[in-house]
Amino acid sequence: MHNYTIIANTQHSALFVSFQKKKDAQLIAELLTGNPDATAIPRILTASNEFKQRLCLLDVLGESFYEPKRFFYEIPENQHFIFLPGHIDDRIRIYLSALEICRIDNVPLKSPDIGIIAPFLYNHYEMRVFDGSPENRKRIGERDKSKRVCRFCGGDISMPNVRFTEKAHAISESIGNKGLICLEECDDCNTRFNDTIEQDIGNLLRFQLVVKGIKGKNGNPTLKGDEVSIKNDTTSRSKLGRDTIVIKFKKSPESFDPKEISKYISQQHSFSQVKYTPQNIYKCLCKYVMSLLDSRFLPCFKNTIDWINEPLTRRSLPPIWYNSVPSGEYPYLAIMTRKHNNKELPYCWAILCVAGIRFSFIVPFCSFDDNKFVRGNHLNYFINNIESIMPDVKQHPIWLNSVMRVRTKIQFNFVIPPDCVEGRDYYLIESKL
Repeated sequence: MHNYTIIANTQHSALFVSFQKKKDAQLIAELLTGNPDATAIPRILTASNEFKQRLCLLDVLGESFYEPKRFFYEIPENQHFIFLPGHIDDRIRIYLSALEICRIDNVPLKSPDIGIIAPFLYNHYEMRVFDGSPENRKRIGERDKSKRVCRFCGGDISMPNVRFTEKAHAISESIGNKGLICLEECDDCNTRFNDTIEQDIGNLLRFQLVVKGIKGKNGNPTLKGDEVSIKNDTTSRSKLGRDTIVIKFKKSPESFDPKEISKYISQQHSFSQVKYTPQNIYKCLCKYVMSLLDSRFLPCFKNTIDWINEPLTRRSLPPIWYNSVPSGEYPYLAIMTRKHNNKELPYCWAILCVAGIRFSFIVPFCSFDDNKFVRGNHLNYFINNIESIMPDVKQHPIWLNSVMRVRTKIQFNFVIPPDCVEGRDYYLIESKL
């Protein structure tokens, strides 16, 4: 197998290509150099007019190379790109290579997909980014079912009742993931997680998922509470270019004055049937990381996986930080792994962006860590460095140690602007829940 990474100043800055046959690798060498007998490929190349005319060489490789052809065509003529042997998934290295090209060509960066880049990050961590959109489909793990071992229970196909027939989403489909699949999660573990920790994170985020119109396995969810229900009606997109939020109350407001209506809606509402266990949220976030990392990283997370699997027991865990971000339709997970043995910093931490919320969290119980990062100087050192990466972001810490079920409570902040007119911009309809 011949693997290569090509980095350019395009919207999607990295292209990964693989060849099974030596003659196909020779073809890529001819494409990049113009020499059919080339034995070496320069690191920095130019997307010249002559190079783009040679892209027809890829036609013999079939439809699977439509994507590489489009990638090369998107590089502006006579701008540079970088060729590197191997499959490089460290987004920081890709980002720095893209910056190098921009400096050579004296042009701005087109794909600032790591806007949080900072010296702290690229000095200490490798970064891998996973996008849950259907356009970026990715299968993680062993493709041969006969060789698969479940990452979570250790079961393989030779054991009784161990099967890998279900599609195991590496990030829950209920929070919008459409493209990331873990091949090394057996059917039993998939069902168990779906019925427990993944249910909880869906319940925690239910309001945001509804308001943002993020579809899960069963389409647009509805949030039903004790006195209210909330649904995102997407049928108005074709006419209005936006969704309509439908809020139903058991009791109508006593006044039709817009200020009184806003006041009536803007209160805390309880959703007693929508419950979650705080520690299950932390477990689920870490389960996503375990599903997406390359299997070579997993041995040092044995204790982490044991904790994810164990019955709920109160634990001392690091805080999780959250803040609001522009909403994307699909979840996005960045995983950082420490590139040295300085144990003042956690070995692994991650950022999940979903439904307009960004969660930053340390993956606990790693064997490469000497500290728990629950409190004290080590935690403060890490927090200070995270704040230096995102200096303009106010992050809020939460502790998810509890194993007690809690119900969802939501405080609305609802305002009807003075220029809005009933019957044109908003509607009051008498109806039953």
